[in-house]
Amino acid sequence: MTARQWWHSGLVWVAVATFAMAFKGIFARIIYQYRVPVNALLIWRFCLDVPLFWLIARWINRHQPPVRLSVRQWAVCAFTGALFFVSAWCDFHAIDALGASISRMVLYLFPALLMLAQSVEQRRLPGPRQLAIFLVAWMGIGMLLLPGWHGGDISALGLLYGFGAALCYAAFWRTSQSLMKPLGSVRFNQLSNTFTLLLMMALLLPTVSADDLVVSLPAFGWIVLLVLFSTVLPFFLLFEGLSRANAAEAGVVSMFGPVVTVSVAIMVFPDEQLGLLQWCGVVLVLLSIGALTLKKVGPASPAKDA
Repeated sequence: MTARQWWHSGLVWVAVATFAMAFKGIFARIIYQYRVPVNALLIWRFCLDVPLFWLIARWINRHQPPVRLSVRQWAVCAFTGALFFVSAWCDFHAIDALGASISRMVLYLFPALLMLAQSVEQRRLPGPRQLAIFLVAWMGIGMLLLPGWHGGDISALGLLYGFGAALCYAAFWRTSQSLMKPLGSVRFNQLSNTFTLLLMMALLLPTVSADDLVVSLPAFGWIVLLVLFSTVLPFFLLFEGLSRANAAEAGVVSMFGPVVTVSVAIMVFPDEQLGLLQWCGVVLVLLSIGALTLKKVGPASPAKDA
């Protein structure tokens, strides 16, 4: 593929979006260092990104006819918003407890969980190849948890947060597919994010004091960077890229996201160091998820990162 073909294929957009989303955990850990509580950060994040999603979605769909949703579609939007709320809540708590690297690798298990869910829905056991991929992915996570990471101190609660984020994100991704085609990914994310914000206001805001919501200027700057660079911008870059790119190729390009997170975390945070066994675990997870990605065919739909 020539440079011109690479650009027009949309893979550049997918690569830039993946690179930007990979910094979510990095920015979150930096923000936590300013003593911003997890729930306060989540509230700030969604209060800032939902209005931006609405503004940009209105501009993208300005020439499109309005779409009327059925009662069932509204219910599915609300349900996906709830799933994403739980996934994001678990994910940001996992980042706080485990660090940016290992929380990202645990979240990256969601394609394997999707494969397992599909097998349950179809009431059949995974095939030998799928089962091998699933086992290799979990073997890789097991190697990540061996001594040599964080001095061998792994938070059990942090792992529960991480697996909860991956499980809810897999359920979100699976459920959202029924709305992607009739609504389009831009409208769907606009509505789903709105329900997530409403849940944040109803469930998280009462638990956060006014003092916790008052953040320092540097912390607010990092929050804005998290929202713009790692949330809003990558979604629309991914939307543009996947509208041009082959789904399998885009999936392979997006595999380098966890590598970026792990590499930057090691450079920025002294406590996020990986031993040889942990690096082998990273490789196993990436290879297994890559094998699942290569199996996928058909059009891709941009999915927001928790």
